[in-house]
Amino acid sequence: MTSTRFSAGPFAALALCLALCLAGPAAAETLTFLGKSYCPIKYEITWPFISKPDKGKAQGSGITANVYELPKEQSNEQKSATELGSTMDRLLILSAPLKVGDPVSEDQILITYEMPLENLIAEKQTLSRAELNDAEHALAYVENQLSLVRQLQADLENQAAGHAVAPNTVRYNQQEIEALMLQRDALREKRDLAEQRYDNAVIIAKSKYGKDQDIHKLPRVGYIRAPASGYVLWTNSSLIPGMAFSKQASLISIGRLDPIIIRASVHEIAAQKLKVGDKATVVFHGLPGQPFQTAISKIDFVAQPAMLQQPSFYELEMTLPNPDLRIKEGMRCDVTVDLDAPK
Repeated sequence: MTSTRFSAGPFAALALCLALCLAGPAAAETLTFLGKSYCPIKYEITWPFISKPDKGKAQGSGITANVYELPKEQSNEQKSATELGSTMDRLLILSAPLKVGDPVSEDQILITYEMPLENLIAEKQTLSRAELNDAEHALAYVENQLSLVRQLQADLENQAAGHAVAPNTVRYNQQEIEALMLQRDALREKRDLAEQRYDNAVIIAKSKYGKDQDIHKLPRVGYIRAPASGYVLWTNSSLIPGMAFSKQASLISIGRLDPIIIRASVHEIAAQKLKVGDKATVVFHGLPGQPFQTAISKIDFVAQPAMLQQPSFYELEMTLPNPDLRIKEGMRCDVTVDLDAPK
């Protein structure tokens, strides 16, 4: 009896090809991760008015602009204004009318405080033109003397040509001219430096007291003004008239809310699948059922700090228009990104 054997190879290949043809396209992948809203720029005004308390003991404007990243741990230890190098030992509040949510414009008065008498005197001394006037008068006198000596030199040279005066007299007068010219140049430099100091003092005073304030009649009132337009995000609960601050404290925060920034940390595997420009849907936990459409605008190349044995996370950013200010800073949200199917 004879048996016939068929090879399975050609039939298996045909079946595999048929299965691949009938199979649908690969499904698109959806990534979902947690995000939070942040002000793109925030200004925090602190007391005492020291911009760099760790490096220098000079009184600054008290306003520092920073892009808010992550909250930093703060020490409970509070140093006095004097310990931090401030020339004011306390800040007595006269008025602070703004509330959280109030809009502010650039250079608007936020807080008024009582200017200590010794500080007001020092301010007026800085704005005095005495040094500049002295330099101008001294320069005018030397220039006048130089003009007279030059005229005398012309007369002496004419007389020397007729042998009416000795040549040494002409030479000595020429040396006097050269000495006066050196003195004139030094006084010009001194005058220019005094003028620059005075102009800078006027600019600083105008920024403190207002552009229309007569700097020769300074009030015993200090003003803290808004560094930029925005909204009041936070105020110190003790920021009331009559309160005197003597230790370091945050007074008020101003920030921009439109547009708002969404930041999220994504796992290293997900970060490799995302790219700038990917469309994203944002749903805030406080605004359920109200999706916002946006796109990824930035993906960090440097991972956030982590232990060696832990996975890395990368921060990404998205921007959302916020004209009605519904989105507040610190609102958590779910971010969904639908990735295209591989081709």
